[in-house]
Amino acid sequence: MKINTQFRLLILGIVLIPILTISAQGILWLMQQHTIESISVPSYEEIAPLFDNEIERDEWEEIIRRIPHSQPEMNIMILLKDLTVIYSTAYGLEPGDTLTPNELVTLLDVGNDQYGYFIEAPGWLRDVGAFFLIRIDRSIARPPSPIVIVIKTLFVVLIVLFLFSVAMSFIIARSITKSVMVLENATRRIAAGELDLAVDVKGSNEITSLTTSLNQMRLALKEEETRRARFIMGVTHDLKTPLALIKGYAEAIGDGVADDPASRAHSVEIIATKVDQLEGMIDDLIDFVRVDTGEWRRNLDHVHIAAFLTSYTKRIADDADLLNRRVETAIDIPGNVVIPMDERLALRAIENLVNNAIRYTKPGGLITIKGYLKNNAVVIDVCDDGPGIDAEDISRIFDAFYRGSSSRREQGMGFGLTVVKGVAESHGWEISVESEKGKGSCFRLTLPYEPDPSRRMNPRTSGHDDTRKGAGY
Repeated sequence: MKINTQFRLLILGIVLIPILTISAQGILWLMQQHTIESISVPSYEEIAPLFDNEIERDEWEEIIRRIPHSQPEMNIMILLKDLTVIYSTAYGLEPGDTLTPNELVTLLDVGNDQYGYFIEAPGWLRDVGAFFLIRIDRSIARPPSPIVIVIKTLFVVLIVLFLFSVAMSFIIARSITKSVMVLENATRRIAAGELDLAVDVKGSNEITSLTTSLNQMRLALKEEETRRARFIMGVTHDLKTPLALIKGYAEAIGDGVADDPASRAHSVEIIATKVDQLEGMIDDLIDFVRVDTGEWRRNLDHVHIAAFLTSYTKRIADDADLLNRRVETAIDIPGNVVIPMDERLALRAIENLVNNAIRYTKPGGLITIKGYLKNNAVVIDVCDDGPGIDAEDISRIFDAFYRGSSSRREQGMGFGLTVVKGVAESHGWEISVESEKGKGSCFRLTLPYEPDPSRRMNPRTSGHDDTRKGAGY
Protein backbone atom coordinates (compact mmCIF):
# COMPACT_ATOMS: atom_id res chain seq x y z
CA MET A 1 0.00 0.00 0.00
CA LYS A 2 1.24 3.48 -0.81
CA ILE A 3 2.53 5.49 2.14
CA ASN A 4 0.38 8.39 1.01
CA THR A 5 -2.68 6.11 1.17
CA GLN A 6 -1.73 4.95 4.66
CA PHE A 7 -1.50 8.55 5.88
CA ARG A 8 -4.87 9.29 4.30
CA LEU A 9 -6.38 6.32 6.14
CA LEU A 10 -4.88 7.63 9.39
CA ILE A 11 -6.41 11.08 8.87
CA LEU A 12 -9.72 9.56 7.75
CA GLY A 13 -9.80 7.38 10.87
CA ILE A 14 -9.08 10.35 13.15
CA VAL A 15 -12.02 12.19 11.57
CA LEU A 16 -14.49 9.29 11.34
CA ILE A 17 -13.92 7.59 14.69
CA PRO A 18 -15.37 10.48 16.78
CA ILE A 19 -18.26 10.84 14.33
CA LEU A 20 -19.06 7.12 14.36
CA THR A 21 -18.67 6.83 18.15
CA ILE A 22 -20.95 9.79 18.84
CA SER A 23 -23.43 8.52 16.25
CA ALA A 24 -23.44 5.08 17.87
CA GLN A 25 -24.01 6.64 21.27
CA GLY A 26 -26.92 8.63 19.85
CA ILE A 27 -28.43 5.53 18.27
CA LEU A 28 -28.18 3.63 21.56
CA TRP A 29 -29.87 6.50 23.35
CA LEU A 30 -32.70 6.53 20.81
CA MET A 31 -33.10 2.76 21.15
CA GLN A 32 -33.23 3.16 24.91
CA GLN A 33 -35.91 5.81 24.59
CA HIS A 34 -37.82 3.56 22.22
CA THR A 35 -37.85 0.77 24.77
CA ILE A 36 -39.67 2.95 27.33
CA GLU A 37 -43.23 1.76 27.46
CA SER A 38 -45.52 3.96 25.47
CA ILE A 39 -47.88 5.94 27.63
CA SER A 40 -51.51 5.74 26.70
CA VAL A 41 -52.95 9.22 27.20
CA PRO A 42 -56.76 9.24 27.49
CA SER A 43 -58.66 11.52 25.20
CA TYR A 44 -60.69 14.52 26.27
CA GLU A 45 -63.94 12.60 25.69
CA GLU A 46 -62.74 9.88 28.12
CA ILE A 47 -61.80 12.16 30.99
CA ALA A 48 -64.46 14.85 30.63
CA PRO A 49 -67.07 12.78 32.54
CA LEU A 50 -64.57 12.29 35.39
CA PHE A 51 -64.48 16.09 35.76
CA ASP A 52 -68.30 16.24 35.54
CA ASN A 53 -67.73 17.99 32.23
CA GLU A 54 -66.30 20.97 34.07
CA ILE A 55 -62.95 20.85 32.20
CA GLU A 56 -62.48 22.38 28.82
CA ARG A 57 -60.67 20.64 25.95
CA ASP A 58 -57.87 23.18 25.83
CA GLU A 59 -57.32 22.77 29.58
CA TRP A 60 -56.90 18.98 29.18
CA GLU A 61 -54.52 19.44 26.22
CA GLU A 62 -52.45 21.86 28.35
CA ILE A 63 -52.26 19.25 31.13
CA ILE A 64 -51.11 16.58 28.68
CA ARG A 65 -48.50 18.93 27.29
CA ARG A 66 -47.11 19.62 30.76
CA ILE A 67 -46.99 16.04 31.99
CA PRO A 68 -43.33 15.23 32.80
CA HIS A 69 -41.59 12.78 30.49
CA SER A 70 -41.85 9.32 31.96
CA GLN A 71 -38.62 7.51 32.89
CA PRO A 72 -38.20 3.74 33.47
CA GLU A 73 -37.96 4.24 37.24
CA MET A 74 -40.85 6.71 37.43
CA ASN A 75 -44.62 6.25 37.46
CA ILE A 76 -46.83 9.33 37.09
CA MET A 77 -50.44 9.48 38.22
CA ILE A 78 -52.93 12.36 38.10
CA LEU A 79 -55.74 12.16 40.63
CA LEU A 80 -58.74 14.37 41.31
CA LYS A 81 -59.54 15.61 44.77
CA ASP A 82 -61.94 12.67 45.16
CA LEU A 83 -59.01 10.35 44.36
CA THR A 84 -60.35 9.47 40.92
CA VAL A 85 -57.47 8.43 38.60
CA ILE A 86 -57.55 10.37 35.33
CA TYR A 87 -54.02 9.47 34.16
CA SER A 88 -51.61 6.72 35.24
CA THR A 89 -48.44 4.93 34.11
CA ALA A 90 -48.47 2.68 37.20
CA TYR A 91 -49.41 -0.96 36.81
CA GLY A 92 -52.89 -1.74 38.23
CA LEU A 93 -54.19 1.80 38.17
CA GLU A 94 -56.29 2.70 35.18
CA PRO A 95 -57.93 6.03 34.30
CA GLY A 96 -61.42 6.10 35.86
CA ASP A 97 -60.47 4.10 38.98
CA THR A 98 -61.40 5.76 42.25
CA LEU A 99 -59.32 5.15 45.37
CA THR A 100 -60.56 5.36 48.91
CA PRO A 101 -58.38 7.18 51.42
CA ASN A 102 -57.40 3.82 52.95
CA GLU A 103 -56.38 2.45 49.56
CA LEU A 104 -54.28 5.51 48.96
CA VAL A 105 -52.57 5.11 52.36
CA THR A 106 -52.02 1.43 51.67
CA LEU A 107 -50.54 2.30 48.27
CA LEU A 108 -48.14 4.69 49.89
CA ASP A 109 -47.12 2.25 52.64
CA VAL A 110 -46.65 -0.97 50.61
CA GLY A 111 -43.10 -1.51 49.52
CA ASN A 112 -42.00 1.72 51.08
CA ASP A 113 -38.39 0.50 50.95
CA GLN A 114 -38.62 0.00 47.18
CA TYR A 115 -40.69 3.01 46.19
CA GLY A 116 -40.56 6.66 46.91
CA TYR A 117 -43.65 8.87 46.52
CA PHE A 118 -44.04 12.57 45.76
CA ILE A 119 -47.25 14.59 45.67
CA GLU A 120 -47.21 17.79 43.62
CA ALA A 121 -50.00 20.21 42.76
CA PRO A 122 -48.81 22.88 40.32
CA GLY A 123 -51.08 25.88 39.96
CA TRP A 124 -52.13 24.96 36.40
CA LEU A 125 -53.20 21.50 37.68
CA ARG A 126 -54.65 22.70 40.95
CA ASP A 127 -56.95 25.01 39.03
CA VAL A 128 -58.84 22.00 37.68
CA GLY A 129 -58.93 20.25 41.06
CA ALA A 130 -56.21 17.68 40.42
CA PHE A 131 -52.69 16.80 41.64
CA PHE A 132 -49.67 14.65 40.67
CA LEU A 133 -48.77 11.43 42.49
CA ILE A 134 -45.30 10.39 41.36
CA ARG A 135 -43.81 7.00 42.33
CA ILE A 136 -40.09 6.32 41.91
CA ASP A 137 -38.74 2.74 41.89
CA ARG A 138 -35.44 2.81 43.79
CA SER A 139 -34.43 -0.61 42.39
CA ILE A 140 -34.06 0.82 38.87
CA ALA A 141 -30.95 2.86 38.26
CA ARG A 142 -31.57 6.30 36.96
CA PRO A 143 -30.05 7.07 33.54
CA PRO A 144 -26.85 9.11 33.70
CA SER A 145 -26.99 12.83 33.23
CA PRO A 146 -26.14 14.33 29.83
CA ILE A 147 -22.78 15.57 31.19
CA VAL A 148 -21.82 12.05 32.27
CA ILE A 149 -22.87 10.68 28.89
CA VAL A 150 -20.74 13.28 27.09
CA ILE A 151 -17.71 12.56 29.31
CA LYS A 152 -18.03 8.80 28.77
CA THR A 153 -18.40 9.28 25.03
CA LEU A 154 -15.31 11.50 24.86
CA PHE A 155 -13.36 8.96 26.91
CA VAL A 156 -14.34 6.17 24.52
CA VAL A 157 -13.41 8.34 21.53
CA LEU A 158 -9.98 9.10 23.00
CA ILE A 159 -9.29 5.43 23.76
CA VAL A 160 -10.33 4.30 20.27
CA LEU A 161 -8.38 7.14 18.62
CA PHE A 162 -5.28 6.27 20.64
CA LEU A 163 -5.43 2.58 19.72
CA PHE A 164 -6.12 3.38 16.06
CA SER A 165 -3.30 5.94 15.86
CA VAL A 166 -0.81 3.55 17.49
CA ALA A 167 -1.77 0.74 15.11
CA MET A 168 -1.59 2.95 11.98
CA SER A 169 1.68 4.54 13.11
CA PHE A 170 3.19 1.09 13.56
CA ILE A 171 2.02 0.01 10.09
CA ILE A 172 3.34 3.18 8.43
CA ALA A 173 6.68 3.06 10.30
CA ARG A 174 7.11 -0.61 9.42
CA SER A 175 6.31 0.08 5.76
CA ILE A 176 8.79 2.98 5.57
CA THR A 177 11.55 1.11 7.42
CA LYS A 178 11.16 -1.99 5.28
CA SER A 179 11.16 0.05 2.07
CA VAL A 180 14.24 2.04 3.13
CA MET A 181 16.09 -1.19 3.95
CA VAL A 182 15.27 -2.55 0.49
CA LEU A 183 16.46 0.69 -1.09
CA GLU A 184 19.64 0.76 1.02
CA ASN A 185 20.48 -2.84 0.13
CA ALA A 186 19.94 -2.13 -3.58
CA THR A 187 22.15 0.98 -3.38
CA ARG A 188 24.94 -0.94 -1.65
CA ARG A 189 24.86 -3.63 -4.33
CA ILE A 190 25.09 -1.11 -7.14
CA ALA A 191 27.85 0.79 -5.32
CA ALA A 192 29.73 -2.52 -5.01
CA GLY A 193 29.55 -2.96 -8.77
CA GLU A 194 26.87 -5.67 -8.88
CA LEU A 195 25.34 -4.37 -12.10
CA ASP A 196 24.30 -7.77 -13.45
CA LEU A 197 21.93 -8.63 -10.60
CA ALA A 198 18.45 -7.14 -10.82
CA VAL A 199 17.23 -5.26 -7.77
CA ASP A 200 14.38 -7.17 -6.13
CA VAL A 201 11.37 -4.89 -5.63
CA LYS A 202 9.11 -5.83 -2.71
CA GLY A 203 5.90 -4.03 -1.91
CA SER A 204 4.49 -1.03 -3.67
CA ASN A 205 4.85 2.47 -2.27
CA GLU A 206 6.60 5.75 -2.98
CA ILE A 207 9.94 4.47 -1.64
CA THR A 208 9.94 1.09 -3.35
CA SER A 209 9.08 2.87 -6.59
CA LEU A 210 12.55 4.40 -6.26
CA THR A 211 13.87 0.86 -6.53
CA THR A 212 12.39 0.68 -10.01
CA SER A 213 14.28 3.87 -10.88
CA LEU A 214 17.35 2.35 -9.28
CA ASN A 215 16.96 -0.69 -11.52
CA GLN A 216 16.79 1.58 -14.55
CA MET A 217 19.89 3.39 -13.34
CA ARG A 218 21.65 0.04 -12.92
CA LEU A 219 20.83 -0.91 -16.50
CA ALA A 220 21.98 2.52 -17.70
CA LEU A 221 25.26 2.13 -15.80
CA LYS A 222 25.72 -1.33 -17.22
CA GLU A 223 25.07 -0.07 -20.72
CA GLU A 224 27.46 2.85 -20.14
CA GLU A 225 30.12 0.46 -18.89
CA THR A 226 29.71 -1.69 -21.99
CA ARG A 227 29.81 1.39 -24.19
CA ARG A 228 32.99 2.64 -22.55
CA ALA A 229 34.65 -0.75 -22.92
CA ARG A 230 33.68 -0.82 -26.59
CA PHE A 231 34.86 2.79 -26.90
CA ILE A 232 38.29 2.01 -25.44
CA MET A 233 38.68 -1.07 -27.65
CA GLY A 234 37.68 0.89 -30.75
CA VAL A 235 39.99 3.81 -29.99
CA THR A 236 42.88 1.47 -29.21
CA HIS A 237 42.39 -0.44 -32.46
CA ASP A 238 42.08 2.64 -34.65
CA LEU A 239 45.04 4.43 -33.07
CA LYS A 240 47.26 1.38 -33.42
CA THR A 241 46.86 1.28 -37.22
CA PRO A 242 48.63 4.59 -38.04
CA LEU A 243 51.10 4.06 -35.19
CA ALA A 244 52.07 0.68 -36.58
CA LEU A 245 52.70 2.21 -40.02
CA ILE A 246 54.72 5.08 -38.51
CA LYS A 247 56.78 2.59 -36.51
CA GLY A 248 57.29 0.34 -39.54
CA TYR A 249 58.53 3.08 -41.86
CA ALA A 250 60.67 4.63 -39.08
CA GLU A 251 62.33 1.24 -38.50
CA ALA A 252 62.85 0.84 -42.25
CA ILE A 253 64.70 4.14 -42.33
CA GLY A 254 66.65 3.30 -39.16
CA ASP A 255 67.61 -0.20 -40.33
CA GLY A 256 68.73 1.07 -43.72
CA VAL A 257 66.03 -0.76 -45.65
CA ALA A 258 65.00 2.54 -47.23
CA ASP A 259 68.55 3.55 -48.05
CA ASP A 260 68.08 5.43 -51.29
CA PRO A 261 66.80 9.03 -51.23
CA ALA A 262 63.58 8.19 -53.05
CA SER A 263 62.66 5.42 -50.60
CA ARG A 264 63.48 7.58 -47.61
CA ALA A 265 61.45 10.48 -49.01
CA HIS A 266 58.51 8.14 -49.64
CA SER A 267 58.78 6.74 -46.09
CA VAL A 268 58.95 10.24 -44.58
CA GLU A 269 55.91 11.31 -46.63
CA ILE A 270 53.89 8.33 -45.40
CA ILE A 271 54.98 8.99 -41.80
CA ALA A 272 53.93 12.64 -42.11
CA THR A 273 50.57 11.59 -43.60
CA LYS A 274 49.94 9.12 -40.79
CA VAL A 275 50.96 11.71 -38.19
CA ASP A 276 48.39 14.11 -39.67
CA GLN A 277 45.84 11.33 -39.63
CA LEU A 278 46.69 10.49 -36.01
CA GLU A 279 46.44 14.16 -35.06
CA GLY A 280 43.01 14.35 -36.69
CA MET A 281 41.89 11.25 -34.79
CA ILE A 282 43.03 12.77 -31.50
CA ASP A 283 41.22 16.02 -32.29
CA ASP A 284 38.08 14.01 -33.04
CA LEU A 285 38.50 12.15 -29.77
CA ILE A 286 38.95 15.40 -27.82
CA ASP A 287 35.85 16.95 -29.42
CA PHE A 288 33.86 13.79 -28.77
CA VAL A 289 34.81 13.86 -25.08
CA ARG A 290 34.06 17.61 -24.81
CA VAL A 291 30.60 17.10 -26.25
CA ASP A 292 29.98 14.02 -24.10
CA THR A 293 30.95 15.78 -20.86
CA GLY A 294 29.34 19.17 -21.57
CA GLU A 295 32.65 21.02 -21.18
CA TRP A 296 31.85 23.02 -24.33
CA ARG A 297 29.29 25.12 -22.46
CA ARG A 298 32.11 27.15 -20.90
CA ASN A 299 32.90 28.65 -24.31
CA LEU A 300 29.37 29.55 -25.43
CA ASP A 301 29.31 32.76 -27.51
CA HIS A 302 26.76 34.60 -29.66
CA VAL A 303 27.99 34.33 -33.25
CA HIS A 304 26.83 36.07 -36.44
CA ILE A 305 26.02 32.92 -38.37
CA ALA A 306 26.16 34.48 -41.86
CA ALA A 307 29.74 35.71 -41.43
CA PHE A 308 30.67 32.41 -39.78
CA LEU A 309 29.45 30.33 -42.75
CA THR A 310 30.81 32.71 -45.38
CA SER A 311 34.29 32.61 -43.85
CA TYR A 312 34.29 28.84 -43.76
CA THR A 313 32.93 28.26 -47.29
CA LYS A 314 35.63 30.50 -48.79
CA ARG A 315 38.36 28.35 -47.29
CA ILE A 316 36.77 24.99 -48.03
CA ALA A 317 36.29 25.93 -51.68
CA ASP A 318 40.08 26.27 -52.06
CA ASP A 319 40.70 22.99 -50.25
CA ALA A 320 38.15 21.16 -52.40
CA ASP A 321 39.72 22.57 -55.56
CA LEU A 322 43.03 20.97 -54.60
CA LEU A 323 41.23 17.63 -54.32
CA ASN A 324 39.51 18.13 -57.70
CA ARG A 325 36.07 18.65 -56.16
CA ARG A 326 33.63 21.44 -56.94
CA VAL A 327 31.94 23.41 -54.14
CA GLU A 328 28.88 25.59 -54.62
CA THR A 329 27.65 27.80 -51.79
CA ALA A 330 24.45 29.76 -51.24
CA ILE A 331 24.35 31.66 -47.95
CA ASP A 332 21.08 33.60 -47.73
CA ILE A 333 20.99 34.65 -44.08
CA PRO A 334 20.67 38.27 -42.83
CA GLY A 335 23.87 39.59 -41.30
CA ASN A 336 22.21 40.41 -37.96
CA VAL A 337 21.17 36.81 -37.19
CA VAL A 338 23.03 35.67 -34.07
CA ILE A 339 23.20 32.08 -32.81
CA PRO A 340 24.56 31.07 -29.35
CA MET A 341 27.20 28.35 -29.85
CA ASP A 342 30.63 27.00 -29.07
CA GLU A 343 32.22 28.33 -32.23
CA ARG A 344 35.02 25.77 -32.33
CA LEU A 345 32.67 22.79 -31.95
CA ALA A 346 30.16 24.22 -34.45
CA LEU A 347 32.98 24.66 -36.98
CA ARG A 348 34.10 21.10 -36.26
CA ALA A 349 30.61 19.75 -36.96
CA ILE A 350 30.33 21.56 -40.30
CA GLU A 351 33.89 20.55 -41.25
CA ASN A 352 33.04 16.94 -40.55
CA LEU A 353 29.96 17.10 -42.78
CA VAL A 354 31.86 18.79 -45.64
CA ASN A 355 34.93 16.55 -45.38
CA ASN A 356 32.63 13.54 -45.27
CA ALA A 357 31.01 14.75 -48.51
CA ILE A 358 34.43 15.32 -50.14
CA ARG A 359 35.61 11.86 -49.13
CA TYR A 360 32.66 10.05 -50.73
CA THR A 361 32.49 12.21 -53.83
CA LYS A 362 34.46 11.14 -56.89
CA PRO A 363 36.97 13.54 -58.53
CA GLY A 364 35.02 16.24 -60.32
CA GLY A 365 32.04 15.71 -58.02
CA LEU A 366 29.89 18.51 -56.60
CA ILE A 367 29.41 19.51 -52.97
CA THR A 368 26.68 22.06 -52.21
CA ILE A 369 26.58 24.15 -49.02
CA LYS A 370 23.43 26.17 -48.33
CA GLY A 371 22.41 28.42 -45.46
CA TYR A 372 18.97 30.01 -45.13
CA LEU A 373 16.15 30.84 -42.71
CA LYS A 374 13.08 28.64 -42.44
CA ASN A 375 10.35 28.56 -39.80
CA ASN A 376 12.30 30.61 -37.22
CA ALA A 377 15.41 28.50 -37.67
CA VAL A 378 18.73 28.68 -39.49
CA VAL A 379 19.07 25.70 -41.84
CA ILE A 380 22.46 24.50 -43.10
CA ASP A 381 22.46 21.87 -45.89
CA VAL A 382 25.59 19.96 -46.93
CA CYS A 383 24.85 17.85 -50.00
CA ASP A 384 26.96 15.74 -52.37
CA ASP A 385 26.48 13.67 -55.52
CA GLY A 386 28.36 10.68 -54.16
CA PRO A 387 27.28 7.03 -54.01
CA GLY A 388 24.66 7.62 -51.33
CA ILE A 389 24.02 5.64 -48.16
CA ASP A 390 22.43 2.22 -47.95
CA ALA A 391 18.98 2.31 -46.34
CA GLU A 392 20.03 -0.11 -43.59
CA ASP A 393 22.96 2.16 -42.67
CA ILE A 394 21.09 5.49 -42.31
CA SER A 395 19.72 4.76 -38.84
CA ARG A 396 23.22 3.97 -37.50
CA ILE A 397 25.58 6.31 -39.29
CA PHE A 398 25.71 8.63 -36.26
CA ASP A 399 26.83 5.80 -33.92
CA ALA A 400 30.44 5.83 -32.73
CA PHE A 401 32.75 3.41 -34.59
CA TYR A 402 30.01 2.45 -37.03
CA ARG A 403 30.93 2.40 -40.69
CA GLY A 404 28.52 1.70 -43.46
CA SER A 405 29.09 -0.86 -46.17
CA SER A 406 30.61 1.76 -48.49
CA SER A 407 33.11 3.03 -45.91
CA ARG A 408 34.67 -0.07 -44.43
CA ARG A 409 37.99 0.59 -46.05
CA GLU A 410 38.07 4.27 -45.14
CA GLN A 411 40.55 5.60 -42.61
CA GLY A 412 39.46 7.07 -39.27
CA MET A 413 37.72 6.00 -36.11
CA GLY A 414 34.13 6.53 -37.20
CA PHE A 415 33.73 9.55 -34.88
CA GLY A 416 33.00 12.25 -37.45
CA LEU A 417 29.23 11.98 -37.68
CA THR A 418 29.01 11.03 -34.00
CA VAL A 419 30.66 14.34 -33.16
CA VAL A 420 28.24 16.15 -35.49
CA LYS A 421 25.25 14.60 -33.75
CA GLY A 422 26.71 15.29 -30.30
CA VAL A 423 27.38 18.95 -31.14
CA ALA A 424 23.89 19.35 -32.59
CA GLU A 425 22.03 17.74 -29.70
CA SER A 426 24.10 19.48 -27.01
CA HIS A 427 23.28 22.87 -28.58
CA GLY A 428 19.61 21.99 -28.96
CA TRP A 429 19.91 21.72 -32.74
CA GLU A 430 18.62 18.99 -35.03
CA ILE A 431 20.59 16.83 -37.47
CA SER A 432 18.94 14.81 -40.22
CA VAL A 433 19.99 13.06 -43.42
CA GLU A 434 18.36 12.18 -46.72
CA SER A 435 20.09 9.88 -49.18
CA GLU A 436 19.33 8.08 -52.41
CA LYS A 437 21.55 5.24 -53.50
CA GLY A 438 23.63 6.24 -56.51
CA LYS A 439 22.54 9.91 -56.42
CA GLY A 440 24.11 11.29 -53.25
CA SER A 441 23.32 12.40 -49.71
CA CYS A 442 22.18 15.59 -48.00
CA PHE A 443 22.84 16.33 -44.32
CA ARG A 444 20.78 19.08 -42.68
CA LEU A 445 21.54 21.04 -39.51
CA THR A 446 18.61 23.01 -38.07
CA LEU A 447 19.52 25.76 -35.58
CA PRO A 448 16.58 27.37 -33.70
CA TYR A 449 16.72 31.15 -34.08
CA GLU A 450 15.38 33.73 -31.60
CA PRO A 451 14.79 37.04 -33.45
CA ASP A 452 14.54 38.95 -30.14
CA PRO A 453 17.35 41.55 -30.09
CA SER A 454 17.51 41.44 -26.29
CA ARG A 455 18.90 37.91 -26.51
CA ARG A 456 21.81 38.89 -28.75
CA MET A 457 24.47 39.51 -26.15
CA ASN A 458 28.19 39.81 -26.89
CA PRO A 459 27.91 38.77 -30.56
CA ARG A 460 31.10 37.79 -32.30
CA THR A 461 31.72 37.98 -36.01
CA SER A 462 33.70 34.96 -37.16
CA GLY A 463 36.65 35.60 -39.36
CA HIS A 464 39.21 33.07 -38.24
CA ASP A 465 41.17 30.97 -40.68
CA ASP A 466 41.32 27.66 -38.86
CA THR A 467 42.48 25.26 -41.55
CA ARG A 468 42.27 22.08 -39.51
CA LYS A 469 40.54 19.19 -41.18
CA GLY A 470 38.89 16.24 -39.56
CA ALA A 471 40.76 13.06 -40.29
CA GLY A 472 38.25 10.34 -39.63
CA TYR A 473 34.47 10.06 -40.09
